[in-house]
Amino acid sequence: MAAAALLARKPHPTDADIDAAMDGILCRCGTYQRIRRAIHRAAKEGTP
Repeated sequence: MAAAALLARKPHPTDADIDAAMDGILCRCGTYQRIRRAIHRAAKEGTP
């Protein structure tokens, strides 16, 4: 939900934008780098 809201506000976010949007969201598996890559991929493909 946070990633979709970010992409709706900013279609091509920077790493800093992604980090700010995901601040406070805890990932137990520790795959923050994968999450960031997925958001960049969605932005590139134009999929919010």
